[in-house]
Amino acid sequence: MIIDLFKHLEDSHSKKLTYQVANRSTLTIDALSQWEISPTAVFGGEKGNLILNNSLIHYYVKEDVVGDDIIYVQGNSKSGQEIIKLEIQIVNTFRPRARIIKIIGQELISNDVIALVELIKNSYDADATNLTVSLNDIFSDEGSLIIKDDGIGMSYEKVTNVWLEPATPDKKSKEEYTYSQYYQRRFLGEKGIGRFAAHRLGEKIELTTRAKNNVGELLNYETQVEIDWSAFTDDKYLTEIPIKVEKQNIPQVFINGSGTLIKITRINPWKNLKAVRDAVLRIRSLESPIKPLNTGLDNDDTINDPGININIESNDPALTQNINDIKSLKDLLDTAFYKFSASVDEKGIISYDYSFNRPDYPDKKRNEESLSADLKGFNINWFEENTLNPVNTPGAFHIDFFAWDLETSALKVAGLAKYYREIIGPNTGVRIYRDNFRVWPYGEDDDDWLELDLNRLNAPKERSVSRNQVFGIIHISSVKNPFLVDQSNREGLINNIQYQHFYNLVSSSITLFAKERKKDKINLERVSQKKVLSDSVTDSINLLRDQIHLNEHTNLYKDSVKKIELSYRDKINDVLERYMMAAAIGISYSLPIHEMKLRLTSIKHVVEDIEKNPLLQDKFLRKLYDDIKETEAIVNAVTSIMSRQKKQKVTLFKVANNVKILKERELEKYQIDFEITGDKTLEVEAVPGLLNTAVLNIVDNAIYWLRVKQLESREQLADFKAKISIHIGIHVEKPYISIKDNGNGLEDPFDLLVEPYYSRKTDGLGLGLYLVNEIMIRFGGYFEGYNENGAVFNLIF
Repeated sequence: MIIDLFKHLEDSHSKKLTYQVANRSTLTIDALSQWEISPTAVFGGEKGNLILNNSLIHYYVKEDVVGDDIIYVQGNSKSGQEIIKLEIQIVNTFRPRARIIKIIGQELISNDVIALVELIKNSYDADATNLTVSLNDIFSDEGSLIIKDDGIGMSYEKVTNVWLEPATPDKKSKEEYTYSQYYQRRFLGEKGIGRFAAHRLGEKIELTTRAKNNVGELLNYETQVEIDWSAFTDDKYLTEIPIKVEKQNIPQVFINGSGTLIKITRINPWKNLKAVRDAVLRIRSLESPIKPLNTGLDNDDTINDPGININIESNDPALTQNINDIKSLKDLLDTAFYKFSASVDEKGIISYDYSFNRPDYPDKKRNEESLSADLKGFNINWFEENTLNPVNTPGAFHIDFFAWDLETSALKVAGLAKYYREIIGPNTGVRIYRDNFRVWPYGEDDDDWLELDLNRLNAPKERSVSRNQVFGIIHISSVKNPFLVDQSNREGLINNIQYQHFYNLVSSSITLFAKERKKDKINLERVSQKKVLSDSVTDSINLLRDQIHLNEHTNLYKDSVKKIELSYRDKINDVLERYMMAAAIGISYSLPIHEMKLRLTSIKHVVEDIEKNPLLQDKFLRKLYDDIKETEAIVNAVTSIMSRQKKQKVTLFKVANNVKILKERELEKYQIDFEITGDKTLEVEAVPGLLNTAVLNIVDNAIYWLRVKQLESREQLADFKAKISIHIGIHVEKPYISIKDNGNGLEDPFDLLVEPYYSRKTDGLGLGLYLVNEIMIRFGGYFEGYNENGAVFNLIF
């Protein structure tokens, strides 16, 4: 009769809502939270059992029932009494076994430390500013782990409808859920499975949480949850596992504020102190160890996020002391021999400070402040093809690099041998932090995202830094770098054009850092090599000469000793010449081969055109003849470099012209004028191949840096016509060949430019000008460079 009355009233007085529920399961509705009414009675539900508990409506579906059902709810709202009609759809669904929760957790969370980190990420997402991790009696299965934060907490409804739903879409169903409520933090736990990480840590979980409402007011209750993971077995379905969820109307844990506490008991005992140290280091790595100053990442247009302070403690005083004794990475960064702190703006201009301080060389300290460079110049090949503009810029970001020399003696003098092994070494690599919280997986043991180790293999150790030498931090922000966004699988940033620019700018920064470091390495080498070990053969010859002199047999053996010495020197000179020639070929071969390939491709296309258009044979044959002549000229130029030769008369004008032939296509491509002036007949004594290589290397460098100035001029909308001039003449009775360009000039001292492995190019070996210098020494001349409206290099014989 009562149901009939509700049916009579429903058309004019009731709301109609539809819910779907699986058979053999329960539907729970909080009428006060969802509909803003206080229910007084519930009726209907022929296919299930109804229970009203305060504002909660529980509908238990009867076993093996499907189809539609109807429930009526009577309650009081602000507008008076209301009746709500619920249309219930009971459907068949998959019936996962309870054990699936454990399987999901085991597949996605590989170890206990990562499980702990996942729980901490949830606190970060909840806008917590303080977090305490308590490791209590953790070497025993009677111990516990407690994670307590002061974040926004969860309401009863959110616990039941979100937290207890694996892989909930709550964090990514709407755009506003991309960021946290108060501090606009980008969510870290988008998969929604971090909450199930707890079962890896122990079999029982007790959660207590208190939330705020939409206007920031504390709810007047706490929600408590208990889960016993040991009940999630093969013989039970997931819906058969009872989860205890209760409201606590008198808060016991969060009396004056919001937050969440997770207590895990019946834990998996931790093995040893090393496991604790690994966990502490991993947890500490979540926050950036330094907060950059003057980065351009200010908070003028952002929410002032104070970050999250993570405290690790224990009820065991001895363990607490062990935890406190673990040196923080922040403290150890001060011990770095090489430090580099920089800000990169939207245009790729870097402003940086650099310092060097190694305890065993106290008089070689160096501090450089307020330096700047255009990072695009370090990798012109990329930035010419991918112009950096306001649309594709990654935005401003900050960089800090710290590096150590790994010689045992250096680490011992600095008192770092133990700390490097235990703390610095395991943390090396380059990490990314967004708003001071870590972006995964950059900087992990198996993540060499900048290919530092690969570059180290492909280049001499003096030319680069490897991952085990450097700790790096890249600071980005959600506001300044909106297009540096995470992949959905949390495996790094999306590889869009902004990320590609970001990657190349960071790589160029590493090159700049390596260049500054190389300056100090050169100074150390000069000091350590003052007492150079003598060549063993030369020592033996000198010893033999001394013994002959002491025994007064000088006249008898001096000619024989002289012959041995001259023979040895000739052999050494021959070997050195072979190595120098090999180096010359090795550096110079790639360009001629590339040029010949282009010419042969052109010839092939002409032949194909002749076959297709027989009537145009005369036109195509002329083009074919020109291509063959150009190819022959390149082959002759290459031969002059690669053939093994001895010193002979070489015409400097011919050398300059050979280089022009080899670089002609490149000069045309980049619209660079090239002129040769001076004495066309001047000759010098030299090895033709080595001299060609020397001039080729200088011209190749000039083209590269002219391209850099061309790019800068285009960005500044300035007129610039690139030019290379070669002049041949005699000065103070010495023949010379001078190569000049009108670029930005030399940005480093000349004596550094001729050091091996010193380069400003990201992919450069740093051997070109070193080889030129060695060749000129071999010829008995000298090599000089200076600035004069651009760079000038002179080879003087």
